[in-house]
Formats: sequence, C-alpha cells, structure tokens
Amino acid sequence: MKKFQGVDIISTLRKIVNNNNLHYSTDFDYDIDTLKAAAVGDRFVWLSRYSGTWLANERDVHIRNTYAYNTWQYYTDINHYGVKAFALEVTSNENGKPIGDIFQLDYNKHREEVRKNSFNAMTVDVTFKPPHWDKTATSITRTFDVVEYEDNLRAIVNRYGQVEQTQYNLCFMDERQLTSILENFKARYQSQTSPANINDFVREMVRERFHEYGYKQDDMVFTTPTDAHTAVKYKIPVYVLHPSNIATLAKDTQTVDNALFEMRLFGMDAQSKKILNFLKAGNTFNDLPFTREELKTIFALALEKGKGNFTNKEERENIDKIIRTLDATLFAIDTHDEIVYEQEPAHDDECEGYEP
Repeated sequence: MKKFQGVDIISTLRKIVNNNNLHYSTDFDYDIDTLKAAAVGDRFVWLSRYSGTWLANERDVHIRNTYAYNTWQYYTDINHYGVKAFALEVTSNENGKPIGDIFQLDYNKHREEVRKNSFNAMTVDVTFKPPHWDKTATSITRTFDVVEYEDNLRAIVNRYGQVEQTQYNLCFMDERQLTSILENFKARYQSQTSPANINDFVREMVRERFHEYGYKQDDMVFTTPTDAHTAVKYKIPVYVLHPSNIATLAKDTQTVDNALFEMRLFGMDAQSKKILNFLKAGNTFNDLPFTREELKTIFALALEKGKGNFTNKEERENIDKIIRTLDATLFAIDTHDEIVYEQEPAHDDECEGYEP
C-alpha cells in the first residue's frame, strides 16, 4: 500500500480519476466542493470506481445504517467495479486548495474492519441551507431521531429545504470508543503504507489493469471512452485494446461505440495523449510555436539524426520520443484544416493523467 504526503489533494486524486474511471467522472466535482470547504484535520475516505467517485467523512462510515456506512460496505469481490480506495487527511487549506496526506487502502480488508468497528447512532443533527430567494435567511439546524430521519428524508427536505450538513450522534461511551478506533486506524495508515510518487503509482495502476484485461504490451496509456471519441474527432490515433494482446485503430465514432458495447478498453501512445490534452485545453494547431512547414523541417532533421549511431542510450530515447511526437502532431495537422472543439470549462486545477 502507498501513501502520498503533503500533496495537493484535488490534483492528486484527479490523476487517479483520469486513469481509472470509465464513466461519470463528473462525480468528482462534488468531491472537490467538499474538499475545498474542508477544515484542517478533517478526515475522509474516498473511492474511485469505473463509474464515478465517492467521498465521505471517515467517522460516518463507522455509523451503521447511514448512507456512508451502506455505500462503503457495498463493493465486495462480486461487485467490485474497479474500486480504488483511499483515506485522506487535510493538513492545510488556503483559499480552497486542500493540502494533505492520502493513504491507499486494501478496500476489502478495510471494509470488513469498519463493519466490525461500527456503532448505532441515536440522533442526527441536520443543517439546512437557507432558501436562495431569501438573502437575509441563515442556515438552521434540527435534531431528529435516526430512524425518523432515514424513513422520512423526502418529507423533511420538503419542509426544511436542502440538506447542507449532517452530524450523527452516538452515546457518550460509543463516541469515546469510536474516537480511539479512528486514531488507531490513522496510526495503521501511516505504518502500513510506504511513500510513493503519484505518477509512478498511476502508471503501475494502468499497467496492472491492462494486464488483468489481457493486454500486456505496455505501449499504451489509459484512455476514457470520452477521450476516445474526442481523439477520433481530431484524427489522433486511438486504439481499441483486445485481451488477445491486439490493438486495432478506432477509425470513427461507431468503432468506439461498438467497442464500448463489447466492454473493450481504449489506449493511446503517450505522445498522442499529450497532443489530445493540448487540444482539449482549448488550443488549436494555430497555437503551436511552429508552422506546419517548420514542423516538417524539424521532423526531417530528427529522422536524419535518428539514422545515426548512438553511444548514449538516453540520447537515442530522446530522439525517438521527438520523432514520435512530431509524427503524431503532423498526422493530426495534415488531416485537419481547422477544428473547433466545444468543451466544458476546464477546472482551475485540471490535471490530465500522469506525465509519462
């Protein structure tokens, strides 16, 4: 198990989302809102799965019959859905940029330990948002019996408004015991994990996923179905991966849709992915620092250089990387005059995948 300490929590988690989630990555937007508002010392558990993400206060997953508890208990070996689970602690938060520690969890083991160390709540304090049309109103808090709240949530929301925050209350002895349990969990997060770099972690995560799927060439980076559609639009090479170690070029959106129906994975080479990210950021080929003809000249020079003998392995690899990047860029340019890409506004801390 790995840990990432003193990191930008949102950008670090986004790298996991970009390389694990197939669908509903926008779930992460809700997680971001919670993390930006978090206080120093707040602790959460978080998971990324093939369809979406989920974030909860760590304390709440130990309280039986809550939404947090039930969700954390849901993903078993049978319905695992690509779960990658983590514990988080915010150590600083300035201007909505939470910094802190992230600990990888053995989800199935952690889920069972939570189940064995959970408690029944007695009451729940619910804070409701003020109505948007009343500028003078403030949030109000009401206390409910847990069963009453869970059984009548819709009616309660209709009466009091949108829920802003919930606080489940235990009896005094259970609260003391849970506090001790959470501190023990935190100590174990520290002792049972080793420091790691998030880019290395994501690279290995993708490699393991491809290998489990049956594609073992190690020549592709993870590509979401959305990015596969976008790459096809830009004529940037994107491939359908097959368990038989074969990668076939996705020539059009119908090919992508058919592959999705067949539960296939998608991949791109690292240089093509960089070009795609450049275009997804709202750039066009007119934003490149060189004209098309200048790029062709540089490409020809790189090819000529590549024909030589190299005594330095690193220099050989650098030239090969330059050639691949220029080749992919020119391929995209030569199949387009001008592409207008309408996209959703980028997040202010956008981080597309890992840097190969």
